[in-house]
Amino acid sequence: MAQTTIKNFLREALPDVEIDPRIDIPRQKIFGDYSSNIAIQTAYKLSKKPFELAEEIVNRVRENDKDNTFAHVEVARPGFINFKLSLNYLQNLLSDIHELDHRYGISDMRDEKKILLEFVSANPTGPLHIGHGRWAVIGDIIGRLLKATGHKTEKEFYVNNVGNQVEKLVQSVMALREGQPVPEGGYGGAYIKDVKGKNKKEILEYLLLQQKETLNKLGVNYDRWFYENELHDKNKVKMAVQKLHDLRVTFEEGGAIWFKSEEFGDDKNRVLIREDGNPTYFAADIAYHMDKFERGYDHLIDIWGTDHHGYVKRLKAAVKVLGFPVDEFEIIIGQLVTLYRGKEPIRMSKRTGEMITLKEVVEEIGADATRFFFAATDVNSHLDFDLELAKKKSSDNPVFYLQYAHARICSILKKSSPDTRPASPDLKDLKHEAERALMVKLLRWPDVVEESAKLRHPHRVTVYGKELAAAFHYFYEKCRVLGNPARLYLVDAARITLRNVLELLGISAPESM
Repeated sequence: MAQTTIKNFLREALPDVEIDPRIDIPRQKIFGDYSSNIAIQTAYKLSKKPFELAEEIVNRVRENDKDNTFAHVEVARPGFINFKLSLNYLQNLLSDIHELDHRYGISDMRDEKKILLEFVSANPTGPLHIGHGRWAVIGDIIGRLLKATGHKTEKEFYVNNVGNQVEKLVQSVMALREGQPVPEGGYGGAYIKDVKGKNKKEILEYLLLQQKETLNKLGVNYDRWFYENELHDKNKVKMAVQKLHDLRVTFEEGGAIWFKSEEFGDDKNRVLIREDGNPTYFAADIAYHMDKFERGYDHLIDIWGTDHHGYVKRLKAAVKVLGFPVDEFEIIIGQLVTLYRGKEPIRMSKRTGEMITLKEVVEEIGADATRFFFAATDVNSHLDFDLELAKKKSSDNPVFYLQYAHARICSILKKSSPDTRPASPDLKDLKHEAERALMVKLLRWPDVVEESAKLRHPHRVTVYGKELAAAFHYFYEKCRVLGNPARLYLVDAARITLRNVLELLGISAPESM
């Protein structure tokens, strides 16, 4: 919101130069609310010194600021432009928040691109682990962010129900039931003895239902579950391989058909069809992504586990060779999760003595805490997840801190009498430093949504939520609220925004705790 306003002022000040100004938040308050280095960036093009150009820009901004958007606009060496918003601009914001309510932070712009977001896509051969959980939450929130910024977005789970791993699973289940040893390379997990179903179809349906129920408890739902067998039933895998053959990027060796992926930066060529005539998982993945584009999606986003990092080049190469826009194929590599209880890492589940499942984590700490902690760290970074911290009912626990702030606001508003909460109070007395700081923080929410969506960084939303809660608590400590209509109006604007933060994260916003 504010960043867009400032960008527009800068474009008006430099009408003859095509610019996309970068707007930053200064680390020190003395430099104002926002800062831009646009003069430093464009000075060379205009054959001017950065400081002199910055002064010219500032003068034009001041001339164009007819509505008193800024309290002041100043230049700092070597050519930074600092902006401090006026109280009038900030006070007017509060009525916008009340009017927009649930839509505050959601863009009215609509992008014509149709986006398909695919994530988790775990093999239906066992329970989901905590890595799957992290990717599920990250994917779900990215989907929410994309929709909030105007993109047509659908979420999809790819079910690998064809291939050797599935056959090994069925063999393992049947062997255990018959008292036979698990076949080599099979599945010996404790969960195998609980698997129901008389045949492969029923066994896979049972395990997939367990995965769906766990994801549902986590608040993650999909628009479509795409089954791999659909590709084989429609001969799409053979068609994809044939198309690559026609494009002369395959060769035959040792009875197998290979993709010339080395020519496209891969470390070696990759098998598409094995010696026995069966396609590889790679061939099916090529067909799947060809199918995605053919279904009319303009932009594809995949979230993969860290063990798939080496898969990126070969699949992107195949997509490009097939004539699809590889720039519209985006892959996010999720990093690992390590569970802790305090300072002690957790290696095994007490219940089974094996891998800790996502279901166990959600049952122990709840969906809200699970979602917040999975989302709170940059997707590109390793996550250390402390279960004991996630269960704490104190300000040390960030999700509790946010939810408590929302509940506290609701309690304050319930205590206030109706006559002290007019629909449109006089806001001119909202001048206290803590009031201003809270208004500035509220103003930044739409920009946070936009930036988080563009960068695919849900953790920025959690960071903002903690900062907003801290700004509210500071305001409430410094300013008496009850009996003051303007401050109650500000408190309610904070409630709306904090609730919207929690909703975007898929976390409940309790009114009492």
